[in-house]
Amino acid sequence: MRRFLVVGHRASTDPAFSLDDLAGTAGRMDILLNAANAALLLAHGIRQDVEVGLLMLGPPSPPRLVRLVGVRLRSFQPDIRSNAALIRRALTDASRVEHQASPGIHGSIATFEEALDRLGPTFVYLKEGGKDIRQAGLPADATFVLSDNQDLTVEEERSLTDRGALQIGLGPFPLHADHAIVIVHNELDRRGT
Repeated sequence: MRRFLVVGHRASTDPAFSLDDLAGTAGRMDILLNAANAALLLAHGIRQDVEVGLLMLGPPSPPRLVRLVGVRLRSFQPDIRSNAALIRRALTDASRVEHQASPGIHGSIATFEEALDRLGPTFVYLKEGGKDIRQAGLPADATFVLSDNQDLTVEEERSLTDRGALQIGLGPFPLHADHAIVIVHNELDRRGT
């Protein structure tokens, strides 16, 4: 199983966030949705062996985790506005107990550490300056952790270090989260893992 955890430091946790302003009042929800699309979608289908966790830490009621399970997803489209409506549905029931909002989409209250525990067991932190992915030995069953347009906090990085996360770099330039995910997929697919 290939997993991705994308942290949205400002992503709205309001189930009524505007579908017309995903990059603004929704707290850069567009970054998380584009990352989910990059992780889950192929040209003509959904990657069955991928799971994505979107951790939303913005107002009004953080933290919230929305988990998307490729093998169970239905109605997930390339259009991020349609997918945003599915995310809104997952935010409506605020509970620590994970609930299925629609097929393959689960919502719950979860901290960064709890999200790691749910998605683990092995972590790869995608970070500028990490070991080059082309030379790195990568576990077959890993959760790749990356952030939105803000770096992970010191506490979040410490949680990853405490769990033995590998630090992997993807090249000489900073990348958008969705582009980083495509590079990870390409590298792992090339290796056959």
